[in-house]
Amino acid sequence: MRLNFVKVNPVENMTIFIMDQIPRKEHKTVSNRIMDYNNLHAEQVGFIEKADDKEGIRLQMMGGEFCGNATRSLAALLVDKGYPQVKKEENKLFVDLEVSGMKGKIQCEVEKIEENKYLSKIEMPAPRSIKEDAIEFEEKTLEFARVNFEGITHFIVDKNKIKNKDLFYKTIKESLKETDYEAFGIMYYDFKKDFMEPLVYVRSTDSLFWERSCASGTCAFGAYRSHENKENINIDVKQPGGSLSVNVEYKNDSISHIYLNGQVEIVAEGTLYV
Repeated sequence: MRLNFVKVNPVENMTIFIMDQIPRKEHKTVSNRIMDYNNLHAEQVGFIEKADDKEGIRLQMMGGEFCGNATRSLAALLVDKGYPQVKKEENKLFVDLEVSGMKGKIQCEVEKIEENKYLSKIEMPAPRSIKEDAIEFEEKTLEFARVNFEGITHFIVDKNKIKNKDLFYKTIKESLKETDYEAFGIMYYDFKKDFMEPLVYVRSTDSLFWERSCASGTCAFGAYRSHENKENINIDVKQPGGSLSVNVEYKNDSISHIYLNGQVEIVAEGTLYV
């Protein structure tokens, strides 16, 4: 199969967009081949489709999950390509996208930095719930925060309390086996160094990646901090691939808005074979 692709770099969360229309039943197989080291090699794959209203663009992620970094990146790509439905308001560019794992449309704000680099800002959905949770691990009770978004659940864990990360991942996965979930992430946060290492599992493709950056995980961490302190939060979350900025607005004892901003680089485009 010969496919047209674009490869993007949203803070090193390497993402491939497939521009051709492919039946969703083939997404898993195609994605796993594309992500392989012997092909283009990336952390995730998104398929560009027509929106349900037939007038816009839909981003369908490989496992039907929601991905903030991929959404930000597609908005930057559409600006780069001169997509006719990009809106301009007071020198700002806006793109509305339909995205898997989400209802309705998401708006992105894009600013060009240089030839193939953009800043892309997105209003992320507020979490469905934020709660303290715990699990029996390594002969003790380990406490952590659980942040549930539509499409993905994130666990905010103190990195320094985990000796065996692989075992902890398996323990979390086992605890979720009777639940209906699309994806989950474990955000290993080093509170001494203010540094986060994201591990993300997508159920439908059975794919597990130590991501270089994670948009929804960054928002989960920001939402958790805002919820815990009952205040607005505006922080840069450092990760292996760089920093993502998250701004959380806290109002009337709840999170009202979450904004995520970061760089997107378009690194390659062409034809691939699977």
